[in-house]
Amino acid sequence: MVLETGKKVNTGYLDLTKLGMSGAVLLHFLSIILVNQKSGAVTSAFYYLAILIGVVVYFGRSRSIRFRPIILLAMGAGLLTGLNTAFVGNETVIRSLVLVAAFFVAALMLDDAVDERTFLIALYLNVAVVIAHIVLRGTNAPVYDGSSNNYVSIHLLAPGLLYYSLLDARGKKIPIVPAVVIWVLCFLSGGRGGFLAGTILLAGVLLRNYLGEKKGRRDKVLLGFLLVVILIPVLIIVVWAVFSQETDNYMINRFLDRGLDGGRRIPAWIEYIESMGKSLKSFFLGVDLDTQVLIQKYSGNLHNSFLFVHAYMGIFGFVAMLILILRAVVRAIRSGRGVYLCCILTLCFRGMTDHMFGGNRLSAIAIAILLVTEVIRDKNEDPKDLMVRGVMK
Repeated sequence: MVLETGKKVNTGYLDLTKLGMSGAVLLHFLSIILVNQKSGAVTSAFYYLAILIGVVVYFGRSRSIRFRPIILLAMGAGLLTGLNTAFVGNETVIRSLVLVAAFFVAALMLDDAVDERTFLIALYLNVAVVIAHIVLRGTNAPVYDGSSNNYVSIHLLAPGLLYYSLLDARGKKIPIVPAVVIWVLCFLSGGRGGFLAGTILLAGVLLRNYLGEKKGRRDKVLLGFLLVVILIPVLIIVVWAVFSQETDNYMINRFLDRGLDGGRRIPAWIEYIESMGKSLKSFFLGVDLDTQVLIQKYSGNLHNSFLFVHAYMGIFGFVAMLILILRAVVRAIRSGRGVYLCCILTLCFRGMTDHMFGGNRLSAIAIAILLVTEVIRDKNEDPKDLMVRGVMK
């Protein structure tokens, strides 16, 4: 049997095209999980293979979102990271190629043929890894190879935010359970920024489900109760961290030991920002991270995704990212997509204190979240018409 590129192939009740595309997306998430559990040549090669498969699958079918913006963004990112590689040295040729490919993988993730439940599966795969580590080794043991448990929230939020963003963009029901799971595990992992980011996401999902003109008094009372419940641990941790000097609780100790002001992150950010103004090359192409004294204690981790974007793509990449974020926020507000807006805010909040986006393995996911605006449809539009609308673009 010969399969024509871009054609759907149905075998009984099974759509092989959709299954293959969703499988390629899930493979990308699986490769990230594996390389985080055991870094090395084999898992890294598997990650690069997953990226390549994603790009091939994207170009191997009719696309349901506009192609021109994707190719322009990818070319722009490739040019900027290429300049950085040549004149600054923060980037490498391979990482630049991966970032370019990430735009096409992101477009694949947003394709109508990819079921949003793919991202729910990716979320629960990450959940299973975290729970397994907690059960076997406790909350204080590292979950990932070579990184702190601050990244637990990042790897949970990445698929979770994309899942909720697509549900809202496609006008589908917003479930509460995934947000609750993320929130609980962020708390257990002890990450401060992750726990607060998980709280933002959960609050947004609850507001969507229990607040609105059509909601009755019972729903609104339940909303108030649930918001109080999720805010109680937040307030306890904050108050305890401010007024108490010692405790046996691991999660609260994370606040007590490192403070609520970002610890040593802020001086490192100031050092980087000051370095931006020391030369035109540093301003336009990015600051050489090897010259930054304070971040060397963190193996070159700026703990700020926005500054990482500048470090890898300079001021033009930084401005382009801000434009994408602003565009996504405006479109979310205009289209009444409150959950999507909450996801954007959560992404930005979490990215402020860790490397969540900007030239790392999660780049494709972060790009996809910001490009969800491409698949937002009118609330009165029939879901069956989405593919037709996309092909006509």
